[in-house]
Amino acid sequence: MKKLTLLALSAVFGLSSAAGFAAQVVPASAPAAKAAPAAKKAEKKTPAKIHHAKKGEKVGASAPQKAQAAKAEASAPAKKAAHKHAKKHAAKKEASAQKAQAAKSDASAPAKKAHKSHAKKHAVKKEASAQKAQAAKTDASAPAKKAAHKHAKKHAAKKDASAQKAQAAKSDASAPAKKAHKSHAKKHAVKKEASAQKAQAAKTDASAPAKKAAHKHAKKHAAKKDASAQKAQAAKSDASAPAKKAHKSHAKKHAVKKDASAQKAQAAKSDASAPAKKTHKPHAKKAHKAAASAAK
Repeated sequence: MKKLTLLALSAVFGLSSAAGFAAQVVPASAPAAKAAPAAKKAEKKTPAKIHHAKKGEKVGASAPQKAQAAKAEASAPAKKAAHKHAKKHAAKKEASAQKAQAAKSDASAPAKKAHKSHAKKHAVKKEASAQKAQAAKTDASAPAKKAAHKHAKKHAAKKDASAQKAQAAKSDASAPAKKAHKSHAKKHAVKKEASAQKAQAAKTDASAPAKKAAHKHAKKHAAKKDASAQKAQAAKSDASAPAKKAHKSHAKKHAVKKDASAQKAQAAKSDASAPAKKTHKPHAKKAHKAAASAAK
Protein backbone atom coordinates (compact mmCIF):
# COMPACT_ATOMS: atom_id res chain seq x y z
CA MET A 1 0.00 0.00 0.00
CA LYS A 2 2.80 2.43 0.89
CA LYS A 3 4.69 1.68 -2.36
CA LEU A 4 1.59 2.33 -4.47
CA THR A 5 0.95 5.63 -2.67
CA LEU A 6 4.55 6.75 -3.21
CA LEU A 7 4.43 5.84 -6.93
CA ALA A 8 1.17 7.78 -7.45
CA LEU A 9 2.49 10.84 -5.63
CA SER A 10 5.79 10.79 -7.56
CA ALA A 11 3.91 10.54 -10.89
CA VAL A 12 1.66 13.51 -10.04
CA PHE A 13 4.63 15.57 -8.85
CA GLY A 14 6.55 14.81 -12.08
CA LEU A 15 3.69 15.90 -14.28
CA SER A 16 3.17 19.13 -12.35
CA SER A 17 6.92 19.92 -12.42
CA ALA A 18 7.12 19.46 -16.21
CA ALA A 19 4.08 21.71 -16.81
CA GLY A 20 5.48 24.39 -14.56
CA PHE A 21 8.90 24.35 -16.21
CA ALA A 22 7.30 24.81 -19.66
CA ALA A 23 5.20 27.70 -18.38
CA GLN A 24 8.29 29.38 -16.96
CA VAL A 25 10.36 29.02 -20.16
CA VAL A 26 7.75 30.47 -22.55
CA PRO A 27 6.85 33.71 -20.67
CA ALA A 28 10.44 34.34 -19.67
CA SER A 29 11.81 34.09 -23.23
CA ALA A 30 9.09 36.27 -24.78
CA PRO A 31 9.67 39.44 -22.72
CA ALA A 32 13.42 39.03 -23.15
CA ALA A 33 13.10 39.03 -26.96
CA LYS A 34 10.86 42.06 -26.88
CA ALA A 35 12.96 43.89 -24.36
CA ALA A 36 16.23 43.85 -26.42
CA PRO A 37 15.04 46.15 -29.31
CA ALA A 38 13.08 48.28 -26.87
CA ALA A 39 16.22 48.93 -24.86
CA LYS A 40 18.12 50.08 -27.96
CA LYS A 41 15.30 52.45 -28.91
CA ALA A 42 15.08 53.72 -25.36
CA GLU A 43 18.66 54.94 -25.44
CA LYS A 44 17.69 57.44 -28.14
CA LYS A 45 14.48 58.54 -26.36
CA THR A 46 13.83 60.89 -23.44
CA PRO A 47 14.27 59.91 -19.73
CA ALA A 48 10.49 59.50 -19.37
CA LYS A 49 10.56 56.70 -21.88
CA ILE A 50 13.51 55.14 -20.07
CA HIS A 51 11.45 55.08 -16.88
CA HIS A 52 8.60 53.42 -18.75
CA ALA A 53 10.98 50.73 -19.99
CA LYS A 54 12.20 49.98 -16.48
CA LYS A 55 8.61 49.58 -15.36
CA GLY A 56 8.09 47.07 -18.17
CA GLU A 57 11.15 45.13 -17.01
CA LYS A 58 9.66 44.84 -13.48
CA VAL A 59 6.39 43.53 -14.92
CA GLY A 60 8.30 40.98 -17.00
CA ALA A 61 10.28 39.83 -13.94
CA SER A 62 7.10 39.19 -11.85
CA ALA A 63 5.52 37.05 -14.62
CA PRO A 64 7.39 33.79 -13.69
CA GLN A 65 6.23 34.10 -10.05
CA LYS A 66 2.63 34.48 -11.17
CA ALA A 67 3.02 31.46 -13.47
CA GLN A 68 4.40 29.38 -10.56
CA ALA A 69 1.45 30.35 -8.34
CA ALA A 70 -1.01 29.52 -11.14
CA LYS A 71 0.72 26.16 -11.67
CA ALA A 72 0.49 25.36 -7.93
CA GLU A 73 -3.22 26.24 -7.86
CA ALA A 74 -3.82 24.16 -11.03
CA SER A 75 -1.99 21.10 -9.63
CA ALA A 76 -3.59 21.22 -6.12
CA PRO A 77 -6.88 19.47 -7.08
CA ALA A 78 -4.90 16.85 -9.01
CA LYS A 79 -2.63 16.19 -6.00
CA LYS A 80 -5.64 16.02 -3.65
CA ALA A 81 -7.47 13.61 -5.97
CA ALA A 82 -4.33 11.45 -6.35
CA HIS A 83 -3.83 11.33 -2.57
CA LYS A 84 -7.52 10.43 -2.02
CA HIS A 85 -7.32 7.74 -4.70
CA ALA A 86 -4.15 6.27 -3.19
CA LYS A 87 -5.74 6.26 0.29
CA LYS A 88 -8.85 4.45 -1.01
CA HIS A 89 -6.69 1.98 -2.93
CA ALA A 90 -4.62 1.25 0.19
CA ALA A 91 -7.77 0.78 2.30
CA LYS A 92 -9.22 -1.62 -0.30
CA LYS A 93 -5.95 -3.54 -0.46
CA GLU A 94 -5.80 -3.80 3.35
CA ALA A 95 -9.44 -4.98 3.52
CA SER A 96 -8.76 -7.56 0.79
CA ALA A 97 -5.70 -8.83 2.68
CA GLN A 98 -7.72 -9.13 5.90
CA LYS A 99 -10.52 -10.99 4.09
CA ALA A 100 -8.00 -13.33 2.48
CA GLN A 101 -6.40 -13.98 5.86
CA ALA A 102 -9.80 -14.64 7.48
CA ALA A 103 -10.77 -16.97 4.64
CA LYS A 104 -7.44 -18.77 4.99
CA SER A 105 -7.96 -19.14 8.77
CA ASP A 106 -11.53 -20.42 8.24
CA ALA A 107 -10.33 -22.84 5.58
CA SER A 108 -7.46 -24.18 7.73
CA ALA A 109 -9.49 -24.41 10.98
CA PRO A 110 -11.06 -27.84 10.24
CA ALA A 111 -7.68 -29.19 9.12
CA LYS A 112 -6.00 -27.89 12.29
CA LYS A 113 -8.81 -29.29 14.45
CA ALA A 114 -8.59 -32.66 12.70
CA HIS A 115 -4.77 -32.67 13.07
CA LYS A 116 -5.02 -31.83 16.77
CA SER A 117 -7.62 -34.58 17.34
CA HIS A 118 -5.48 -37.07 15.41
CA ALA A 119 -2.36 -36.12 17.37
CA LYS A 120 -4.26 -36.49 20.64
CA LYS A 121 -5.55 -39.94 19.67
CA HIS A 122 -2.08 -40.95 18.52
CA ALA A 123 -0.58 -39.83 21.85
CA VAL A 124 -3.23 -41.78 23.79
CA LYS A 125 -2.56 -44.90 21.72
CA LYS A 126 1.20 -44.49 22.15
CA GLU A 127 0.82 -44.12 25.94
CA ALA A 128 -1.45 -47.20 26.10
CA SER A 129 1.06 -49.22 24.03
CA ALA A 130 3.92 -48.13 26.30
CA GLN A 131 1.93 -49.14 29.39
CA LYS A 132 1.08 -52.53 27.85
CA ALA A 133 4.71 -53.12 26.92
CA GLN A 134 5.81 -52.19 30.46
CA ALA A 135 3.21 -54.53 31.96
CA ALA A 136 4.27 -57.37 29.64
CA LYS A 137 7.93 -56.75 30.53
CA THR A 138 7.08 -56.79 34.24
CA ASP A 139 5.07 -60.00 33.88
CA ALA A 140 7.89 -61.62 31.92
CA SER A 141 10.57 -60.66 34.44
CA ALA A 142 8.49 -61.51 37.55
CA PRO A 143 9.40 -65.25 37.70
CA ALA A 144 13.09 -64.53 37.21
CA LYS A 145 13.03 -61.83 39.91
CA LYS A 146 11.12 -64.15 42.26
CA ALA A 147 13.63 -66.99 41.69
CA ALA A 148 16.59 -64.63 42.15
CA HIS A 149 15.09 -63.25 45.37
CA LYS A 150 14.45 -66.77 46.69
CA HIS A 151 18.00 -67.85 45.83
CA ALA A 152 19.47 -64.75 47.49
CA LYS A 153 17.37 -65.40 50.60
CA LYS A 154 18.58 -69.03 50.81
CA HIS A 155 22.17 -67.96 50.26
CA ALA A 156 21.89 -65.34 53.01
CA ALA A 157 20.37 -67.91 55.38
CA LYS A 158 23.20 -70.40 54.66
CA LYS A 159 25.83 -67.69 55.13
CA ASP A 160 24.26 -66.64 58.44
CA ALA A 161 24.10 -70.28 59.65
CA SER A 162 27.75 -70.81 58.71
CA ALA A 163 28.76 -67.64 60.55
CA GLN A 164 26.84 -68.72 63.66
CA LYS A 165 28.44 -72.19 63.58
CA ALA A 166 31.92 -70.69 63.20
CA GLN A 167 31.22 -68.30 66.12
CA ALA A 168 29.97 -71.22 68.27
CA ALA A 169 33.04 -73.32 67.41
CA LYS A 170 35.30 -70.37 68.23
CA SER A 171 33.49 -69.84 71.55
CA ASP A 172 33.76 -73.56 72.41
CA ALA A 173 37.46 -73.58 71.56
CA SER A 174 38.22 -70.48 73.64
CA ALA A 175 35.97 -71.40 76.59
CA PRO A 176 38.60 -73.38 78.61
CA ALA A 177 41.20 -70.67 78.16
CA LYS A 178 38.68 -67.98 79.17
CA LYS A 179 37.58 -70.06 82.18
CA ALA A 180 41.19 -70.59 83.30
CA HIS A 181 41.97 -66.91 82.84
CA LYS A 182 38.86 -65.92 84.77
CA SER A 183 39.73 -68.29 87.65
CA HIS A 184 43.31 -67.00 87.75
CA ALA A 185 42.14 -63.39 87.73
CA LYS A 186 39.66 -64.11 90.54
CA LYS A 187 42.36 -65.78 92.71
CA HIS A 188 44.73 -62.90 92.03
CA ALA A 189 42.06 -60.38 93.04
CA VAL A 190 41.34 -62.30 96.29
CA LYS A 191 45.04 -62.40 97.14
CA LYS A 192 45.41 -58.69 96.37
CA GLU A 193 42.38 -57.85 98.55
CA ALA A 194 43.74 -59.98 101.45
CA SER A 195 47.15 -58.29 101.19
CA ALA A 196 45.55 -54.88 101.23
CA GLN A 197 43.46 -55.75 104.32
CA LYS A 198 46.53 -57.09 106.14
CA ALA A 199 48.51 -53.97 105.31
CA GLN A 200 45.65 -51.79 106.54
CA ALA A 201 45.39 -53.79 109.79
CA ALA A 202 49.15 -53.56 110.35
CA LYS A 203 49.03 -49.83 109.72
CA THR A 204 46.12 -49.47 112.18
CA ASP A 205 47.91 -51.54 114.84
CA ALA A 206 51.09 -49.48 114.39
CA SER A 207 49.30 -46.15 114.70
CA ALA A 208 46.99 -47.17 117.60
CA PRO A 209 49.36 -46.30 120.53
CA ALA A 210 50.21 -42.92 119.00
CA LYS A 211 46.52 -42.15 118.42
CA LYS A 212 45.64 -43.26 121.97
CA ALA A 213 48.37 -41.08 123.50
CA ALA A 214 47.33 -38.09 121.38
CA HIS A 215 43.69 -38.56 122.36
CA LYS A 216 44.59 -38.81 126.05
CA HIS A 217 46.74 -35.66 125.84
CA ALA A 218 43.99 -33.74 124.05
CA LYS A 219 41.47 -34.83 126.69
CA LYS A 220 43.74 -33.65 129.53
CA HIS A 221 44.40 -30.36 127.78
CA ALA A 222 40.68 -29.79 127.31
CA ALA A 223 39.97 -30.60 130.99
CA LYS A 224 42.68 -28.17 132.11
CA LYS A 225 41.33 -25.48 129.80
CA ASP A 226 37.80 -26.00 131.13
CA ALA A 227 38.98 -25.87 134.76
CA SER A 228 40.90 -22.65 134.10
CA ALA A 229 37.83 -21.08 132.53
CA GLN A 230 35.65 -22.10 135.49
CA LYS A 231 38.17 -20.68 137.96
CA ALA A 232 38.37 -17.40 136.06
CA GLN A 233 34.56 -17.19 136.01
CA ALA A 234 34.38 -17.87 139.77
CA ALA A 235 37.05 -15.26 140.49
CA LYS A 236 35.18 -12.74 138.37
CA SER A 237 31.94 -13.53 140.22
CA ASP A 238 33.62 -13.20 143.62
CA ALA A 239 35.17 -9.89 142.66
CA SER A 240 31.88 -8.39 141.43
CA ALA A 241 29.71 -9.74 144.31
CA PRO A 242 30.33 -6.85 146.85
CA ALA A 243 29.63 -4.22 144.19
CA LYS A 244 26.44 -6.02 143.11
CA LYS A 245 25.34 -6.39 146.77
CA ALA A 246 25.98 -2.70 147.51
CA HIS A 247 24.13 -1.66 144.34
CA LYS A 248 21.18 -3.90 145.26
CA SER A 249 20.99 -2.47 148.80
CA HIS A 250 21.19 1.09 147.51
CA ALA A 251 18.46 0.45 145.00
CA LYS A 252 16.25 -1.14 147.67
CA LYS A 253 16.72 1.84 150.00
CA HIS A 254 16.00 4.27 147.18
CA ALA A 255 12.80 2.42 146.33
CA VAL A 256 11.66 2.47 150.00
CA LYS A 257 12.33 6.19 150.19
CA LYS A 258 10.49 6.82 146.95
CA ASP A 259 7.50 4.80 148.17
CA ALA A 260 7.40 6.65 151.52
CA SER A 261 7.54 10.02 149.75
CA ALA A 262 4.67 9.02 147.49
CA GLN A 263 2.59 7.88 150.47
CA LYS A 264 3.30 11.13 152.32
CA ALA A 265 2.29 13.19 149.29
CA GLN A 266 -0.90 11.18 148.94
CA ALA A 267 -1.75 11.67 152.65
CA ALA A 268 -1.10 15.42 152.40
CA LYS A 269 -3.33 15.64 149.36
CA SER A 270 -6.09 13.76 151.20
CA ASP A 271 -5.77 16.01 154.25
CA ALA A 272 -5.96 19.12 152.09
CA SER A 273 -9.11 18.04 150.27
CA ALA A 274 -10.98 16.75 153.39
CA PRO A 275 -12.59 20.15 154.54
CA ALA A 276 -13.82 20.87 151.05
CA LYS A 277 -15.38 17.42 150.80
CA LYS A 278 -17.00 17.85 154.26
CA THR A 279 -18.54 21.21 153.24
CA HIS A 280 -19.77 19.88 149.94
CA LYS A 281 -21.50 16.89 151.56
CA PRO A 282 -24.08 18.84 153.81
CA HIS A 283 -24.78 21.21 150.95
CA ALA A 284 -25.53 18.31 148.64
CA LYS A 285 -27.74 16.73 151.28
CA LYS A 286 -29.79 19.97 151.62
CA ALA A 287 -30.16 20.28 147.89
CA HIS A 288 -31.43 16.70 147.69
CA LYS A 289 -34.02 17.36 150.35
CA ALA A 290 -35.20 20.52 148.60
CA ALA A 291 -35.61 18.61 145.36
CA ALA A 292 -37.59 15.92 147.12
CA SER A 293 -39.93 18.52 148.69
CA ALA A 294 -40.48 20.17 145.33
CA ALA A 295 -41.39 16.86 143.84
CA LYS A 296 -43.99 16.24 146.47
